[in-house]
Amino acid sequence: MIDRQIIFIAIIIALVIVIIWQKLRQTTHEQRFPLPEQIGLHVSNNDIMLFLRESSENIKALFDHKGIDFNMKCEPESMMGWIDTELLDRILLLLLSDTAKRLGQGGKVNIAAYTNRQYDNINIRISDNGKKISDAGLLIIHYMVSFHRGTIRNKYYDRQGNTIVIELPIKKDAYETEQLESSTSSAFHIPTNIELHIPTIDIPSGYEVGKSSLREIMQPPHSADQEFLRRAIQCINDNISDSDYDRQSFASDMGCSVSTLYNKIRELTGKNISNFSRDIRIKTACRLAKENPDLRVSDIAYQVGFKDPKYFATSFKRVTGMQPKEYIMQVRVGG
Repeated sequence: MIDRQIIFIAIIIALVIVIIWQKLRQTTHEQRFPLPEQIGLHVSNNDIMLFLRESSENIKALFDHKGIDFNMKCEPESMMGWIDTELLDRILLLLLSDTAKRLGQGGKVNIAAYTNRQYDNINIRISDNGKKISDAGLLIIHYMVSFHRGTIRNKYYDRQGNTIVIELPIKKDAYETEQLESSTSSAFHIPTNIELHIPTIDIPSGYEVGKSSLREIMQPPHSADQEFLRRAIQCINDNISDSDYDRQSFASDMGCSVSTLYNKIRELTGKNISNFSRDIRIKTACRLAKENPDLRVSDIAYQVGFKDPKYFATSFKRVTGMQPKEYIMQVRVGG
């Protein structure tokens, strides 16, 4: 009798795990984010407080539009540490987007970022006065935080709101050697595996950005969104070799604020500004390699705006799935 009960409990636990995993994959797909294990963990040394302020600022426009009071405090104001900026960017985007949905006029959101006494962990405390956060939302965020070797605690106070505390290790020795990026990203974000079209490269058949295919987007513009994306791509192409072409310069050339540019690029492509720019640069690098397979990797890196060939190689592999040398070799063999 006891054995049957144990077997029954084991079956129930297994079913619960399967249901949670399916829900996790479904939720991730709906957000158009790849699962963390699909791209791996890649930490780099950054000013974490500056990164958090910039990432949070990108969604502040949404809070302002809904009449939500948003405040952020970092102690200290500047703090260097090792984080996966791409993964942390997703975590913040999911959390703050969900918060914006749950709050209305008169809502309040407070973020406090601080380190422990040993300066080897960072805590991100997010509080709001809205309804209880959904279990599905917490599930995907918990998974991402755990993948970053961190912990997350959440508490709902009846009629007062939610408090979520994320704790992440920020010391270099907290991660494996293969998880460390060889160079710090000046714009914080590292590109993931996504295809973007530029006029000099063949369009991948069947590929879609958002709900519109790239082939449709690159036709003569028949919407404001298509024209915006065409101009954005042209701006990157016009400054393809300029390693100092940052988001402020990009936004200025587009005639809008950085937050407006960020939100529009995210809406149309699912990417942030830096990823969008870097992916186009990597695709241009592929074209250069095809046109002249005898070029050195460092020469290609400099031509597409990378100061550090090692960081270029890392970014190239993240976008194409192979090292630049491997890609060039395939081009040579293919003739």
